[in-house]
Amino acid sequence: MHINCPFCGESKRRLYLYPDTEQYHCFHCGAHGNAVSLYARRTGLSYANAYHELEADRMLHFPLPNVPKAPEREPASIEKRDAVYRAMLGLLPLSAEHHQNLLHRGLPERKIRGNSYRTLADGKELRDSIAAQLSARFDLNGIPGFYFRDGSWRLCAYSGLLIPVRDTDGRIQGIQIRRDSAERMKYVWLSGAGRPCGTPARSWVHVTGNRAKTTAVITEGPLKGDAASALSGDTLFLCVPGVSAIKYLPETLKNLHLTAVYEAFDMDKLRNPQVVAARKRLRQMIADCGLPCRTLLWNETCNGIDDYLAAQKIC
Repeated sequence: MHINCPFCGESKRRLYLYPDTEQYHCFHCGAHGNAVSLYARRTGLSYANAYHELEADRMLHFPLPNVPKAPEREPASIEKRDAVYRAMLGLLPLSAEHHQNLLHRGLPERKIRGNSYRTLADGKELRDSIAAQLSARFDLNGIPGFYFRDGSWRLCAYSGLLIPVRDTDGRIQGIQIRRDSAERMKYVWLSGAGRPCGTPARSWVHVTGNRAKTTAVITEGPLKGDAASALSGDTLFLCVPGVSAIKYLPETLKNLHLTAVYEAFDMDKLRNPQVVAARKRLRQMIADCGLPCRTLLWNETCNGIDDYLAAQKIC
């Protein structure tokens, strides 16, 4: 299950609870641990006291069960993923509602077309049709979002706006979905995690804007980066999927010809201790890559850099 994170204050239910192993992990701020550490952090108790208090109330099931974890399937090559995802997007339209939303964010028509946004509607028949058409042309092993059951490949995806996540060469590494329903996490990966022969997505970095530039701006979220890049004259943006999801950033930085990097996380970075810690780790990682990093700040009435640039455009 997933809930709002009590540590970083995000409201998109990105803290996952795993009852089977009594673990938790926030995919926004990176907070993680077990039932004891969660209780300790929420109550201010030491780990030992939190353990004894929970044990006395019989709320623990320790020792933790030793559940063998099946090895994760590795994603297919970038060339294969790019080919399948481009073909999939070619089978889908962009709804008028999603088109209007993209325009409202400041994306011009040429960017909307060039970025290949698409709409995935509800319906099992639609998903089965897409999987059948693609499996007739491609081997879907290793493609996040697809799984094999009852003799057929199937597509596992929420309905919503499909956002291609591209690498330094413009190839589609994976796809994020901006869900139409806001009841749970708004942005999710197209992933086959936990499904038969399914492959999980990775925390790939989205590269958008002029890739020939020698300076880049790092922010959180592919769609935010697309909008901010368009609003700032094709500035090069590197978009991590979360402030702590920076595993693939060094590889991205090394594949570009950069001399400097700017950090542009949302302005709650000035108040949120979890984001402050994530920014510190980010700056160290960038320094390890041999690059200087500066922080971009703007009026706090606009939380995201895309909001700020859109407001400037209106003015």
